[in-house]
Amino acid sequence: MLNFSQSSCSQKVRILLSEKGVDYHSHEIDLTKAEHIRPWFLGINSRGVVPVLAHDGDVYVESNDILRYIDKTFPSTGFSWIPDGDENQKLVDKLLQLEDDLHDDLRVVTMGFLVPHKAAKKTDAELEAYARNGLDDPYRAKQIAWWRAFGEHGITTTQAEEAVVNFHHAFSELNAIVKDRNWLLGDSPTVLDIAWFITLHRVISAGFPMGNYPALNCLYKRMKARPSFHKEIKKGPVFIQVVGVVYRFFRRLKGTSLKAVYRRLL
Repeated sequence: MLNFSQSSCSQKVRILLSEKGVDYHSHEIDLTKAEHIRPWFLGINSRGVVPVLAHDGDVYVESNDILRYIDKTFPSTGFSWIPDGDENQKLVDKLLQLEDDLHDDLRVVTMGFLVPHKAAKKTDAELEAYARNGLDDPYRAKQIAWWRAFGEHGITTTQAEEAVVNFHHAFSELNAIVKDRNWLLGDSPTVLDIAWFITLHRVISAGFPMGNYPALNCLYKRMKARPSFHKEIKKGPVFIQVVGVVYRFFRRLKGTSLKAVYRRLL
């Protein structure tokens, strides 16, 4: 599997592989060194994103599709990470899609409140290589446009506010679902808990206040106590984690923290 230690999409796939006890070969694609825009990688995945799973001659590039594939291909003992039943399947489909729809908002929160703009923006040379290396791809073109705008303006107030509102609506829905449950689908963890744990951890790390979502916050703590979940969020270069803590503190001193945006809107 081609992946990066601190890629949110890579993290959730690695958690499921760990929970299922599936042995796999991990090849690190260092996003901080722009290894994902090199010609050989774009030849495998023209979108230029991780993770990429190769198995039995096929290549899978969407993290939620990879989760489904892993659960189907490597059956679990005890319980399924995607339980059978029409109602369960509908909820899995709905909440995985909701999590996927928030990826741009997750990037806004990450780049706006965990990473200084100068450290996060891509150089003109990197963006040119991103556009040049590989077959044309609408998704990659959209990403390049986003990064160009980010390089010029950073995360705008409108982007930050939209992200906060979108997460608020999603978290309110999840909070209602998990109010009388131990996990999002009942008594056992599923791929839903894996996918949402990574999202929750990222936005909480960025300073998103969880006080209005007590049941969901309890679920997050329950998830974090699970060894495979906790181990995963500790991976990656220490300096990246330190930068996030320092930058979050800096934004708080300036009164421009994620919590300040939340309080202004909600």
